[in-house]
Amino acid sequence: MKKRFHKIFAVLAVVLLALTFLSKSFYNYRLPVVKAALPRQGRLIFTVEGTSEFVYAHTESVYADVDGKIREILVDVGDEVKAGQTLMRVELSGIGELYDVKAGKDGIISWMGVSKGLYVSSMQNTILYVIAEKSEEWVCGLIISEEQLEHISMESVPVLELVGQNESVEGEISSIFGYESQDLQGYQVNITVRSADMPLAGKRVKITIREDSGLYDTLIPAAALCKDAVGYYVLVVQENNSVLGEGYKVHRMSVDLLGSDEAYCAVRGLPIDELVVIASTSEIEDGSNVFYEGDGT
Repeated sequence: MKKRFHKIFAVLAVVLLALTFLSKSFYNYRLPVVKAALPRQGRLIFTVEGTSEFVYAHTESVYADVDGKIREILVDVGDEVKAGQTLMRVELSGIGELYDVKAGKDGIISWMGVSKGLYVSSMQNTILYVIAEKSEEWVCGLIISEEQLEHISMESVPVLELVGQNESVEGEISSIFGYESQDLQGYQVNITVRSADMPLAGKRVKITIREDSGLYDTLIPAAALCKDAVGYYVLVVQENNSVLGEGYKVHRMSVDLLGSDEAYCAVRGLPIDELVVIASTSEIEDGSNVFYEGDGT
């Protein structure tokens, strides 16, 4: 009888163990599966990108000083001219005589503001042409927003890649000033390049300006940061022991946002050893039981 009792007890123990295992497996199967990461020290990286076109660094706009109609244009954009050279002829209003518009100095015609047959006036500040000084300096520009301006300074280092060419050139930010047009408002960043290797005027360039922040004690992936009416917070994964064994539960932890870039957020108020949730298979909130299996990287 005693032996039989031991056998029954053993069978019951095995059955109970199996049921517990199955219950735990089924329970875990129904839980949201989360991914988590540990905070780390580091710097935020701010990047501004855009495309532009190189122009000559030193230019001068020449305005009409007579009234009349353009009868002849003798040069094209890109032509190198000498001081005293006739660039165009204007038929003067009222008298019909031709007036020669001559270059005031040596240079390169970088832009033409008029065409044949166009009426020009000295009272309307009509730009006839723009002449550039022949040099080894070139300028390109990038329009940025006020938010982007917070992460760019005169000391920022731009990276300039020639579009369609496997080649880059070195440049430096020469000026930053307010910009406003009918369609756009912001700030213009001018970048000067000094190059004796090739003429750059008219070439397209991809501009990348990168600025690293100071060192932060606590960086978390951007996906981990949440916000509601109360403020910023994260959900942290913590162990939760129950009758079914060891498990995990998430808890809300309020944080202060110090800064962010596209990938990370710098926060205050989060211990460095807390695992923050960065993804979940279903919606979770403070106190939710979850299934977590990972190394916290």
